[in-house]
Amino acid sequence: MKTAVTLFFTMMFLACGKEAPIEAQNEVENHTARVLELEAEIGLELGDSNYVFGVIQDLDFTSDGNIAVLDAGKNVVKVFSSQGDFMGKLGGEGEAPGEFLNPRGIACLSDGRIAVTDPFSGEVELFTCNMQYSETFSGFTSRAPFVITAAGNGFAGELGGMNRDAGIVTTSVALWDMESDSSTKFSEIENTFSPEFMLQRIMKPEAAMCADEENIYYATPATEHYSVSVYPMDLSTPYELSFPGYTPVEKTAEDLEADIQAYEYRMQGMAAAGRGGRLASITYSPPENYYATGSIGIDSGGNLWVQRGWESNPTFDLFPPGATEPAETVTADPELHLEDFTFVITPNGIAAFESNPEDFPRVLVLSLQ
Repeated sequence: MKTAVTLFFTMMFLACGKEAPIEAQNEVENHTARVLELEAEIGLELGDSNYVFGVIQDLDFTSDGNIAVLDAGKNVVKVFSSQGDFMGKLGGEGEAPGEFLNPRGIACLSDGRIAVTDPFSGEVELFTCNMQYSETFSGFTSRAPFVITAAGNGFAGELGGMNRDAGIVTTSVALWDMESDSSTKFSEIENTFSPEFMLQRIMKPEAAMCADEENIYYATPATEHYSVSVYPMDLSTPYELSFPGYTPVEKTAEDLEADIQAYEYRMQGMAAAGRGGRLASITYSPPENYYATGSIGIDSGGNLWVQRGWESNPTFDLFPPGATEPAETVTADPELHLEDFTFVITPNGIAAFESNPEDFPRVLVLSLQ
């Protein structure tokens, strides 16, 4: 379901978009692209506070099609019907059970509960379908996951860690089962700690994750290859989904300049908070190519959607269940201008949001035509 495609601190610099779509590269053959169109819009600039967002960090669909929107600016989750009617809210700022310090991700679980990850408190807060506090899940080896998605009888997530004595930074994909109160680690990648590595990690978009009844899908941002890792929950052999003959696409000069501006803005923010001193002296070189993938998700037909990172107008490759290559393409209606939106694709609905827009935060409910 998930991804946090861009750091919301940097979004204000990326409005110019990509100079022109790449028509001749990386196309799925023998298909006619279907189109995502607008069904409803949630959000106001001024007025009823239930519809005024601070910073939309993430969202998910409940099993009955309602939309749970994580507003990190106000440390609450607001729940709306698919038509956009406000139904209630949960959470709040604080350290008490059911409150958040810096929430980063949300997942609507198979048992109807809503899970919200709060990495810096080291906890995942759980709420009933009636928006009442249920319990706090903790016990992570370091911080709680930044990215989570409903999976199996609980949730999956990307977990970071660090062995300071060895100078090693780890990134792992794991599943937490709420029924058995157990966890399963599917992968772990080690990198040597250095200021240069940490700077690149800070500036890179977060990974994208989703799951169906059998697999966890994980796409970490990469520029040189198009790949989605598939981890079967029965612990059979993992495998990769790819785009045949993928060719990296170079960024425009405007987008490279936007990356530099985003870096400068991020460093200014960290300096103001008294952090990032070791990073300020490092020369930042943004990736010369676009990231190959963005948001991913599973629709009601079991198709895996993978967003193309190089397209200016949001475009998705659809992998049918069991397929290792895409079979068709979906694009967003270009008149909606969704270039900087994050997409959430689930069996219960499709939506998009923009964390730091030029006007005001809003959620767009979409349908496939």
